[in-house]
Amino acid sequence: MDSRKHVAVFLCGGSGTRMRGCVADKIFAPLAGTPALAFSLREFEASGIFSHAVFVFRDEEQCNEIRVLAEKFAPALAQNSVFCRGGNERKDSVFNGLAATMNLPEKTPDTLVFIHDCARPLIRSEMLLRLAETAGREGGAVLAHRCKNTVKRVPAGTKPEEACETEDLDRSRLWETETPQVFPLEKIFSAYQKINDENIFVTDDVAAAAQIGLRVAMVENFSPNPKLTVPEDMIFCEALLAAQGTGLF
Repeated sequence: MDSRKHVAVFLCGGSGTRMRGCVADKIFAPLAGTPALAFSLREFEASGIFSHAVFVFRDEEQCNEIRVLAEKFAPALAQNSVFCRGGNERKDSVFNGLAATMNLPEKTPDTLVFIHDCARPLIRSEMLLRLAETAGREGGAVLAHRCKNTVKRVPAGTKPEEACETEDLDRSRLWETETPQVFPLEKIFSAYQKINDENIFVTDDVAAAAQIGLRVAMVENFSPNPKLTVPEDMIFCEALLAAQGTGLF
């Protein structure tokens, strides 16, 4: 049986790639001398479970740069890749990526789609394998880590530095979701069709899946998988790479 049967949807576009003006595009920002996107590409390729990659891009310039990196760091995926333009919001970009995936002739009822934010460069191939196993068994899986801090909820409309009554949330039940988020292709596409048709706002794919009653398993990630959002995140990722002895190609 061919183990390369799943599809990776890489979310590469959006105005957020500029990281508050500090870099032109954070997915190309150098981490230990290597473009950030290259790390995800390398791990997805190394997992050996993907037949295709769908790259959701912002503009033609970004698309061309992605092609170059994919050919260098994930040549097998590059040979079976599809490119599509993103939308105004994340949910629009995901919908476009899933629509492109639905057009792949090789898809089967067992095809899982891995929706990955390319601003998370430290995903590991072993976690991709765990996600595939869990999603195949449970019907959906998301990489996540347990909430470590005490979380307070304040009344709606409370302003910063305004005294209020706070509510403690049960930390043992709180998880912070990451990506990839993994689902059977046809089911998550149906969820995003509903999101699109009814103009429902969601911030991740788990929330979209919930709209059609799709249950999702949390796959605990013990390896840091931070999102590049502010400049300090670049420093943190480089420190992690140095500690792991990785980062050079």
